[in-house]
Amino acid sequence: MKFFIKTYGCQMNVNDSEKMGHILEKRGFSAADNENDADIVIINSCAVREKPQEKIFSFAGRLGKGKKIIVAGCVAQSEKEKILERNPSINYIVGTHQYYHIDRIVDEILAEKSRGDHPVKAQFSKVWQEAVPDIGARISRVSGYISIMEGCDNFCSYCIVPFTRGREKHRPFENIMAEAEYLAAAGYKEIILLGQNVNCWGDREKNMKFTVLLDRLAAAPAVDVKWIRFITSYPGYYDDELIDVMARHEKIARNIHFPAQSGSTRVLMKMNRIYSRDQYLEIVRRFKKRIPDITFSSDFIVGFPGETENDFGLTLSLLEKVEYENIFSFVYSPRRFTSAFKLKDDIDPGVKKQRLYRVQELQKNIQLKNNKLLIGKTIDVLVTGLHPKVEGEVIGRTVNYRVVNFESDTPVGEFTRVLIERVGPYSLRGVEKR
Repeated sequence: MKFFIKTYGCQMNVNDSEKMGHILEKRGFSAADNENDADIVIINSCAVREKPQEKIFSFAGRLGKGKKIIVAGCVAQSEKEKILERNPSINYIVGTHQYYHIDRIVDEILAEKSRGDHPVKAQFSKVWQEAVPDIGARISRVSGYISIMEGCDNFCSYCIVPFTRGREKHRPFENIMAEAEYLAAAGYKEIILLGQNVNCWGDREKNMKFTVLLDRLAAAPAVDVKWIRFITSYPGYYDDELIDVMARHEKIARNIHFPAQSGSTRVLMKMNRIYSRDQYLEIVRRFKKRIPDITFSSDFIVGFPGETENDFGLTLSLLEKVEYENIFSFVYSPRRFTSAFKLKDDIDPGVKKQRLYRVQELQKNIQLKNNKLLIGKTIDVLVTGLHPKVEGEVIGRTVNYRVVNFESDTPVGEFTRVLIERVGPYSLRGVEKR
């Protein structure tokens, strides 16, 4: 019996898919290469915006008859029975705290019991549920994901995460260290700590906070990796202690995903973000003073209810001041359950699209300008895969997440040195220098 998992959304969703695959393989099922070869198809869904939410229904609608279909993840958690009402061919709904039971759920489906019972498991759990995917169940052999916390207590006004992931649960320190050592021993060169508010992690029993965890990981001889990253961090929780730890350990990657969401303090207040524009810029300034080569990436929402042209201009100016390495930018999408859902969505859709275009054009120019500074320099590159279209070429990534294309026989998952010769806004091209 074969299964296939289709994943939408962020790195946390990817890691959840790895855990489900691990559980199913332990149960004796095998992973299929695509949905056509699978008997059971699991759609691991994202509910952050309307567009990815709708993708699950179009994907499910394209599946052939005879497939057993499970919808898991954030949309499953938020919509529950509504999914079955919209598409009766779906067999089961599995929420974000219930995928640990995916093997039992598949057993129910195969025994054709699910429709006789209640085919929805979406109860929240207050207890951390431990699951460490085997190497074979991991989607990447280059970047090893380590979940250190789940959920969110912030309740930003636009964000559905607290309603799909629940309140914060923090993973014990020993479990995190053990998984990091496991990945390092398996040859991973990069580990990525995951959480909705990763820098808010803590182990209360040991009176430890995130900076201590990061320091211990970076100093541990058994965690022999080149880069340690963490995603996603919340600007409201930054302090000088984190800057000190990063400055002390070079293996902590000099790139931080630092979601601003808006450059306007007025809009940030409406979003229920607990920092101002000035506070955000001060944190960036302090980082750059201690770690001059650090770079930032970010998330931005344009067209939030009540956003004026002046508010939007402040977002553009924030991009210019910080000069992000890359950004993820989206038009505001009302989400049911959130407090912003009650606000009048008063900005014309055409204006929203134009603002999004302006953000993305400005960011493209910033990236091109910064990439040009690398021409003639030789930099460390992690090989992430073979080029899908050019024989003999590979695709790599720098510490700042710049994509690099070059000819090489260096194995995937290994580092090499590349002389940069040409650049565009989204990638670099170079020659390997050994």
